[in-house]
Amino acid sequence: MRNCMAIVISVLYTTLLAAAPVDVASIAKKFEKLGEWQLPQTPDYTIYDPFRRAEPLIRQAKAVKRKPKPITLRITAIMNDRAFVNGRWVRSGDRIGEYKVVGIRSRGIVLKAHNRTLFLPMREKKRLLKVKEPEQ
Repeated sequence: MRNCMAIVISVLYTTLLAAAPVDVASIAKKFEKLGEWQLPQTPDYTIYDPFRRAEPLIRQAKAVKRKPKPITLRITAIMNDRAFVNGRWVRSGDRIGEYKVVGIRSRGIVLKAHNRTLFLPMREKKRLLKVKEPEQ
């Protein structure tokens, strides 16, 4: 960049010398100044960080241990060694949230979590129509 600029300036000065009578000493001084020329230093700008104010809050949120939300387990179907729980098929040994499926029975599944064993029965089907018995 610097060399290109020096070439362009020297070509301009040469053209000016040919076109008009100019003092050669003044042109030589201008070339000397050109050799001393440097790019100006860029000012040190401080960039505004909008997240800096939030850093203590982020650290505090990371430090807080959140308890997992309790999940509602719903068994829709049981077929052989599988059970359809919360929209997916599970087998013995699979995990559902924090629970591990220990066994599958005909009326429900056995779950284990934190040294605690639970039996989750299958829901009975909801009746779509209620039939009223006639009063006597």
